[in-house]
Amino acid sequence: MALFLLQFGGITFLFAMPRFREGQFGGKITVAASDFPEPNATPRVNNVGKFWLVHVNEGIGAIYTICTHLGCIYAWNEASRIFACPCHGSQFQLNGKWIAGPAPRDLDRFAFEVLDASGNVIAESPRGEFIKLPEGAASVRVNTGAKVLGQSNL
Repeated sequence: MALFLLQFGGITFLFAMPRFREGQFGGKITVAASDFPEPNATPRVNNVGKFWLVHVNEGIGAIYTICTHLGCIYAWNEASRIFACPCHGSQFQLNGKWIAGPAPRDLDRFAFEVLDASGNVIAESPRGEFIKLPEGAASVRVNTGAKVLGQSNL
């Protein structure tokens, strides 16, 4: 009986542990630094990682593609230059700040690291804040397992 319980406990433990691989959502996804748009230009979506590559005056960032209201997928509206959720009308600035609508907070972001050509970390954003892209940046590794909740607008 003890052997059975030990085996069952071990299998349950291994099954419950998350196993995200690099390059999959929930793990770390590496993008080229050149994939980020120019400052205040149209953001670029990374569908595998479910994030927007954004470049604003404060620096670069990775914003989650899911609306903070009810989990809808929002889009970039080029004419209005805002992120707009088609389901319930929430609107957000390029930096993810809430403008209008029922969403209770700003858009969520992901933590990320900036790497040089050798793979060394030269800058990092553990709280998903925007940071300037440093000289010598070759790639950015976005940690989609480290989501940072947007600030409440209530």
